[in-house]
Amino acid sequence: MAVATAQALAVPCRHSKSAPFSLRTRFKTFTNTAEVLIGPSKTRFLVHRELLTFHSPFFAAALNGTFAEGLSQSVTLPEERVDTFELFVFWLYTQNLDEVFIKDGKPTYFLLLDLYSTADRLSVEKLRNQVVDKVAELAEEKNSVPTPSDTYILYESIRDNAPMRQLILDLFAFKKTDNLLENHPDDWHPRLLRDLIVKLKRKDVSAMWRHDIAPWKPGSWTTTKACDNCAVVLKPELSANLCKCCKKAFCRACMGNGRAGYSAEWAADSACKPWKRDMCRYHEHVETLPCREETTAVRYRRST
Repeated sequence: MAVATAQALAVPCRHSKSAPFSLRTRFKTFTNTAEVLIGPSKTRFLVHRELLTFHSPFFAAALNGTFAEGLSQSVTLPEERVDTFELFVFWLYTQNLDEVFIKDGKPTYFLLLDLYSTADRLSVEKLRNQVVDKVAELAEEKNSVPTPSDTYILYESIRDNAPMRQLILDLFAFKKTDNLLENHPDDWHPRLLRDLIVKLKRKDVSAMWRHDIAPWKPGSWTTTKACDNCAVVLKPELSANLCKCCKKAFCRACMGNGRAGYSAEWAADSACKPWKRDMCRYHEHVETLPCREETTAVRYRRST
């Protein structure tokens, strides 16, 4: 039996933005199942072919083409984990993530990162975006960040330009994680530490992007906060900008050159975190509708 891998199959990129999938309206057209054999033991899954090919360009290429997999309607994925693929199949049928990502009150980020990695290999963009959202949600809810072992999954199983990496770097940069990094008994992935140092030292739009900026002219600096750079140059009655959340002021020069918002304490403005402003910056939208368009489409379907 042929073995399918992302490298072996030429997966076409469907540039058309697909509308949100509705199992309720589509299940009547399901006619066939495909066999998917997972891991070294070839654990067998029977999954509706229409679900696999609609959500995954990888499976569409395998099952609709002239490869052996298309003729036999059987795909073997020896590198995938059975428990992770179970989460993937659950998502295929429900469009939701299974409630298994907290154990003993702590987030199981490793399961989410493994699922993200699988969704990436199978080219399932919508699932990747949902996993990113879940990581941010748990980080806020449990005031936590991934563990050292999680960072090895992030840097060794997930591609370098994946938005998931940017999210986790932001979590470390904008949360109070200095004691955690210094005192944790296990080793963090060295590339995480390097990327985090670069992020903290280099100008980064996320430091400014997290603020909800509006034009503003101060009458007095008695109760006004400002970033380290702007505090030196801002004067009363000088036009500036103000974050509506943290009430910190920024001069136009700093905003123009990207330096605004940088201070010794990145996590000082607890209300102004990039992932709380707009999670879409951590998404990919080649296969799926941008978040605002998808929300509009859902509202339209509900009203008709």
